[in-house]
Amino acid sequence: MTVYALKHPDGRWLYHLPKPEAFGTPGFGSTAKVTGVFADGQPMEQLHADWWATDHEAGRLAATAQPPAKTTGYRLTDSSAESVRYPATLTLEEWAERSDREGDALWQLYTNVREDQPALEHVYDGPVMVLEGREPPRPDEPQWVAQLPHMLTQRPEYRHLFPGHIPGLRKHLYEVIKAMPGVKYCFDGYQGKVGLHITVEVPFDQPVTRWQADISRRTSKPLKSGRTSKPLKSGRTSKPLKSGRTVRVYVSRSLDLPVPADVLADTYEQALQEWDWQIAFWLSVVTDAKVVACSACHGTGHVSEGSEKHSTSR
Repeated sequence: MTVYALKHPDGRWLYHLPKPEAFGTPGFGSTAKVTGVFADGQPMEQLHADWWATDHEAGRLAATAQPPAKTTGYRLTDSSAESVRYPATLTLEEWAERSDREGDALWQLYTNVREDQPALEHVYDGPVMVLEGREPPRPDEPQWVAQLPHMLTQRPEYRHLFPGHIPGLRKHLYEVIKAMPGVKYCFDGYQGKVGLHITVEVPFDQPVTRWQADISRRTSKPLKSGRTSKPLKSGRTSKPLKSGRTVRVYVSRSLDLPVPADVLADTYEQALQEWDWQIAFWLSVVTDAKVVACSACHGTGHVSEGSEKHSTSR
């Protein structure tokens, strides 16, 4: 089996060392637990997705594992229950012969007799192919969808070096932008348009306020002949209330950003650079849109009052 390696810029050597078939396949019977992976006898650092790191170019790569204990027979849980029909021990062959007939009755009387197994070692003795490029993406980084020939789609060792794309750019920006201060709305695919539709609310450079009437509360009217107010249906008595309050005025601005769904590139490393640039760019557009509004023009960009004094027409 070919072993794939990457020489990291920090001087480490990264090796792709999948779990050997001799250690067992999860979901298909008992599997041995990997106890260590070694480069020239020195323990290696586990990274992710079967990648292991060492501080030098390795001459011998090996993995060790401990198989689970093996069942060698069965014995009575309670020795006082021994009889001709239920002997003190049963061999594997005797158990297999009787279990079809007696089923759960045997499990109620007997328990497994297990025997520890010797440790296993596997030496990766195949040729080593050194790949050029960065390490594969970590689980906490944007993931990579490679455009590979079908026969190579199951090769995680080097698919990040092929053309492909990082999915989820627009989805990621949607989550980030909607949490930004000053963003009132953020929609993906608003009214059928591709991209993000964003509404921001910004204050004026000189605070502008207005009086807002309070229509949610009832005010009382003077009662004739000195009578007291009648209780409302809720049991409360009506009384004079404030009629409103002063609120700050904001300007709403809408943005339609054609953010792509994915980032395409020839390699994962190139796409990751583009991913970071795109995020910084689109966030800067939203940030720039949140600049305070001009009080003189009421946020419209032009002053209507007195404009005739500056007309150039004759």
